[in-house]
Amino acid sequence: MHDTDSALLSYFDTAAEGFGGRLREVPDTCWENATPCTEWNVRQLVNHMIQGSRIYTSLLRGGNSAEFMANLGQEALDGDPVTTYRDAVAECRAAFHAAGALDRTVDYPFGPVPGRQLLGLYVVDAVTHTWDLARAVRLDERLDARTVCWILDNFEWIYHGVSESPIADSNRYYGPPTGAPTSDSSEQDRLLHTMGRTL
Repeated sequence: MHDTDSALLSYFDTAAEGFGGRLREVPDTCWENATPCTEWNVRQLVNHMIQGSRIYTSLLRGGNSAEFMANLGQEALDGDPVTTYRDAVAECRAAFHAAGALDRTVDYPFGPVPGRQLLGLYVVDAVTHTWDLARAVRLDERLDARTVCWILDNFEWIYHGVSESPIADSNRYYGPPTGAPTSDSSEQDRLLHTMGRTL
């Protein structure tokens, strides 16, 4: 991984805004819709993204893996979802931009990682769940092509040493790859296949 810190932080912004843009379009009648994450409906998926931003913020500010796991399933939708998501992302963005944050090793529950790698994990999660939300609510499913390409190019680095991941022998949080990408599969389809999504 040879990106500058500025480039890395730009991927965070693009990924977070991708989800936020779809979130602003969710009709009031769709919060109970099923999502490609079979254990979550739309409301639960949005809750996960808000709580994820808050947890990553905590890790970057010295929180530990036990706190991460304890808060993972907690209710975070305590107001307007769009505003709550926006505020959580703003706090997380500030935490990643803080001096030394990208060099600091954080107590990620599936293996200690530096802040740069944590940012990569955030980006993959946000991009994948952007597609999940779009599919669930029948919104535009096209993901940012530059970010998708960056994820594919850095997949091994993003998940290096992470015990629960799409490249580890684990099915707790990630399903196995779906179908086999063909020679003419798009990069987006390749990523979604790797993340266990059925297109």
